[in-house]
Amino acid sequence: MHSAQLEYAEHSPARIRALLNRIDPAAVGVETPPQWYAEDVYFEVAYESYGVAVPWAREKGREVRPVDWTADPLEQVNALLWPAVNPEPDPGGSGEERITYEDLLQSWDVPPLLFADTPEWHDAVNRSYANADANPNPYGEAGRRYMLYRNLMIAREIVNMAADHEGKRVVVLIGAAHKPDLDLFLATVPNIVVRQASEWDGATAAEVAAEERRADHLAILWYNLAGTRRIKDGDVDLTRMDRLLAGLEKATPLDPEVRFLRARWHHVRGDTARAVAQYAALAWGQTWEDRPFTFPDVGLYKRMMDWSNAYASMGQTVEYGIDNVFSPVGNLTVRQRVLYELATQEHDPAARERARHELLAEPLNVRQRQQLQALLNPPAAEQP
Repeated sequence: MHSAQLEYAEHSPARIRALLNRIDPAAVGVETPPQWYAEDVYFEVAYESYGVAVPWAREKGREVRPVDWTADPLEQVNALLWPAVNPEPDPGGSGEERITYEDLLQSWDVPPLLFADTPEWHDAVNRSYANADANPNPYGEAGRRYMLYRNLMIAREIVNMAADHEGKRVVVLIGAAHKPDLDLFLATVPNIVVRQASEWDGATAAEVAAEERRADHLAILWYNLAGTRRIKDGDVDLTRMDRLLAGLEKATPLDPEVRFLRARWHHVRGDTARAVAQYAALAWGQTWEDRPFTFPDVGLYKRMMDWSNAYASMGQTVEYGIDNVFSPVGNLTVRQRVLYELATQEHDPAARERARHELLAEPLNVRQRQQLQALLNPPAAEQP
């Protein structure tokens, strides 16, 4: 499950690395197409690829194989551009309600680390894709068929990787919705033995501890404290975040990124006054050199945008934004994000006005400035 490594302690990057150590593959397949990989482009949500698997493989001297497939942009549009209709329910249907894979995810407070290995997950996903009846909604049916063809192309890349490392073990990190169909198909291919990662599960606390990384801790903290979804859902484990922050503060107590994340910790737990005081100290106290956050990787965002613009149909390119998949302000630098927090708080009006003035004076392109102004001046109905 994409980004689960940043959400749950049970899915942490260190646990994935410890599992990779146990499996000890000759090559690692990751969910990005070859043409993206050549440009160092990945799905932003796929931290398990660019944040875990790729660095692990390079540290160990193992091959990284991009196994995903995507159609050319215009071809993809043509393949999926079908009308969306809401057909009448089948009166002859059995009426039997079966659990969907979305229902199954919702049923777990914390999904098991290797939940995609389980029979119930395979059954639920395959009922939606490989073993599903034709969808009477053309738009939905096109999406199902596109997914299955994508899986077929992924399977081809996996088989090629296995052939290049004949007699050796290879591992693939792939989105959980792809895995059941891939297992189903690859099990039919001669000379391919499909094994489940759960066979190597059970890493010890010491094995996991040996794979902890500062960059992972910064990513986990930003995702949970400065991103959008976790805070909105009220799912932030503040005790865990405090423990990770304490470790970073011990190593680098004056680091602006760490200090911002500590201020966000206070903010999320409801201590607005303390958070605003720490934001203000960061913004106007000791001088420090501004920089991008370690996570999200704004460089990855720009490479993805550059690739998309290079292949945009009708030459419709898009400027860089201040937003990304994790937050409407996910691409702001550390100082810009500090100013943004001050510019949107109500505790200290003078600090708010000063921060707004300084933030709007930042060197932004037209799109970024429009996005920022929309956030700082929302329509009256959206204001609290």
